[in-house]
Amino acid sequence: MMSDSEDEEITPMGCVCKLFGWAKDCFQFWTPFGTTVIVLWLFYRPDRFHPFVDSGVLTTLNSTSPANATGHDRPSLQYDLTLNVSLRNSHRRLSMRYLDIGATAFYNGTTMLGPAEDAFPTPFRQGPKNTTVLQPTFEGTVAVDPSVAAELEREIAVGTVHLRVRVSLMFMYKVWPMKEVFFFDYDCWLWFPPPRDGVPAVFDAGTRCWAVKQSLGV
Repeated sequence: MMSDSEDEEITPMGCVCKLFGWAKDCFQFWTPFGTTVIVLWLFYRPDRFHPFVDSGVLTTLNSTSPANATGHDRPSLQYDLTLNVSLRNSHRRLSMRYLDIGATAFYNGTTMLGPAEDAFPTPFRQGPKNTTVLQPTFEGTVAVDPSVAAELEREIAVGTVHLRVRVSLMFMYKVWPMKEVFFFDYDCWLWFPPPRDGVPAVFDAGTRCWAVKQSLGV
């Protein structure tokens, strides 16, 4: 006598039905989640938030070569940069809570000079329609390829040197009983006349920082 399981026969139509059932279950599970994410994004609009570099002072940016340099020795870039960076909460009712802030300076967009010397005061809360100004400082010496040192000398001769500062933020909006954490990286492009004879160069044009990477936390 054959068992019920042996009598069952898997048909193509049965496979299709199972596939549609699985797709329906996935749709029912993910649709509320996706809708919630979209609604929260439209409510918080973190994409409208942009740090702003109000001004900067470039005290030092030059290249040096080791004395009695050989073919294996690399030149170095010496740098000293201070910025005023504004964080503006433009929401009328929502407060922001900054959980982590980082900043890293680059020469000409690609050569990393180093992270900010300062420890930013996180976490902290920022009320609606409020602005917080940070003053990161970057100072040090970094070994670079000869081509980078040559590019700096070329920019100094032309009369404008270019720097990029990457600002990394983790911030949270909280509306009881929900809270959402966002991670953003912003690039701030700066240009200075070369500092000469011990006289610092000043950047006072102001520039908005633009998001280059973003994600939604939990």
